[in-house]
Amino acid sequence: MFPQVVIHIFFVGLLLAGWTTDGSSAPNDPERPQVWKVEIEGNEAFSDVLLRDQIATEVPPFFKKLIYGSREGYSLNETTIRKDNIRLANYYKRRGFINVNVNYEIKEGDEPWKKEVYFYIDENAPVHIEKLEYQIDSEGLDEQEVHSKNSFERVKRNHAFQEGNRYESIREPEVIGSFTDVLKNIGFAHASVSIEAEIDSTNLSASVMIHCKAGPLTTIGEIEIKDNNRLSDEYIKRQASLEVGERYSLEKLQDAQQQLFNHHLVRFATISIPEEQPRDSTLRLVLRVRERESRSVELLAGFGTEEKFRGQVSWQHRNAFGAAHRFTSTGRASFIEQSLSLDYLFPYVFNTKSSVILSPFVQHLLESNFELFRTGITNSFIYQYSKTLTASASYEYTKNRELSQQFAQNMPDSTQKYDLSSLQFSSYYTQGYGRQQEGWVIQPYAEIFGFMGLTSLNFQKISLDVRKFTRLSSSTMLATRVQGGRLFNVSTDSLPQNIRYYMGGTNSVRGWQRRQMGPKRAEVDSSGFQRYVPSGGRAMFGFNLEIRQELNALIDGFGIAVFLDGGQIWDSNVDRGIRPIQFGTGGGLRYQSPIGPVRLDVGYKINPTQQDLNFYRGRNYGSSWDRIGIHVSIGQAF
Repeated sequence: MFPQVVIHIFFVGLLLAGWTTDGSSAPNDPERPQVWKVEIEGNEAFSDVLLRDQIATEVPPFFKKLIYGSREGYSLNETTIRKDNIRLANYYKRRGFINVNVNYEIKEGDEPWKKEVYFYIDENAPVHIEKLEYQIDSEGLDEQEVHSKNSFERVKRNHAFQEGNRYESIREPEVIGSFTDVLKNIGFAHASVSIEAEIDSTNLSASVMIHCKAGPLTTIGEIEIKDNNRLSDEYIKRQASLEVGERYSLEKLQDAQQQLFNHHLVRFATISIPEEQPRDSTLRLVLRVRERESRSVELLAGFGTEEKFRGQVSWQHRNAFGAAHRFTSTGRASFIEQSLSLDYLFPYVFNTKSSVILSPFVQHLLESNFELFRTGITNSFIYQYSKTLTASASYEYTKNRELSQQFAQNMPDSTQKYDLSSLQFSSYYTQGYGRQQEGWVIQPYAEIFGFMGLTSLNFQKISLDVRKFTRLSSSTMLATRVQGGRLFNVSTDSLPQNIRYYMGGTNSVRGWQRRQMGPKRAEVDSSGFQRYVPSGGRAMFGFNLEIRQELNALIDGFGIAVFLDGGQIWDSNVDRGIRPIQFGTGGGLRYQSPIGPVRLDVGYKINPTQQDLNFYRGRNYGSSWDRIGIHVSIGQAF
């Protein structure tokens, strides 16, 4: 019922948004000309898509033409078109096409008010770099040190102004910035770079001189701390990993600022070089920090088809014992999980990138095939090697009480009470940042149970999750994920239900509900068959392919997605031969809200089993809805 209401509300909002986008549903004066088509011809060096981004003249989006037929906001303005003509010419000239010619023509469409704008481009031959020279002004032996650095030679090989390349004046700031940065990373805090170019318009050639004024090698002579209250000057210097007397490096200053910003007690931090100081071999730095409040309370709530309602409340004390440690107490509750945890963070172990967290907890899980009460402690060592790579090693000890569902058949794999002692190793690598994730994300995980002989359960668990986000266009993303895992050295009568692998659900293979893909057991009572519940397995494989399309032209923040998911759970080697990969496909709606993308997905099981369709001993206990899974949540599927 709920998804149908959501869909109805969405389409009503869609219609209202379409009719009110421009403030009125009334059409313009029918005699007033409207831009209905824009074409660019003659361009070879740059694509239509790229050139359209340079002009202000626009056409109505396809959906607006198709659904509304609106002419609002796209009136023909020849002054704007003339400016667009100049914009296109300047775009080419700044990229080496100094003799480019751009003209335009306005044509009438199939109706008098529909106008078609054509831009005609005659690119002509561009200017190429014929000669490239470097000049380095430094003090004595410093020039030799510059040339000896691999980073400097790498910039020389890779910058845009190579001999034979097209001379693009617009790329001067990029080249200047790359040489300036490498000089500052070597230790020349006062380095500056300029470019001189002589253009021969007759021969369409350019001579380029890159002039580097390195200045003196500099060391940090003084570090001044400002605006700190609870954190001492020495603590901030330690967190920034900066010392008086060390050689200046722009890269290290940027890393120091990031390390300060990452500290839980720092709201933001800046590191600056004051102008009012001599340009000599010593340097004065100013570090400014703004601290967070020592204590805070956070309340979170959400809704989804799996956990129904989920709430969380946490209290943080960010300066425990006046040592800049962090103490956090967190309570979570949903229809699946209820937990209370206490976390104590030591933010500095060997350096600012290393930390330790002690986390005692109690937890209650209510899954479809078991109920689990567990209490324990996790001790984690975390090392953030870089912005893109983080690794952790943890030791966890838990006491567990598991209540299995009652079945007609025996369940030899169930365990009522058990202790677990395990070492856990994980890492996280990502290429992209922020909301628009792009590139690779890799997450390996390994766990060794029975560590130190504290429990009789001894086995190993490994898994790998690999994701790739590829931007197909400015509004289209291809998201892919492959994941797999396996348990090793498991005795058949000792595997807890909570340790097994499961698949299916909102963030897994859609079309199946939470954990419902793979092996199942029938639950029966005196009245007969009731349902199938998952039994999990010892090995898992899954994949997801999803195309995400933004439709901001229709409604700001709105998008759609289509997907193909697949996977399987196996409980033994025999299962791999008789239990093939199963697939789910479908599509969904996305809305980019301030708290993340609100998601509605509808999945369809392509090759369900008889158990998936609720057949029991030849009798159908299901319905046509058993092939369909409806998933509502906040956040992307992966």
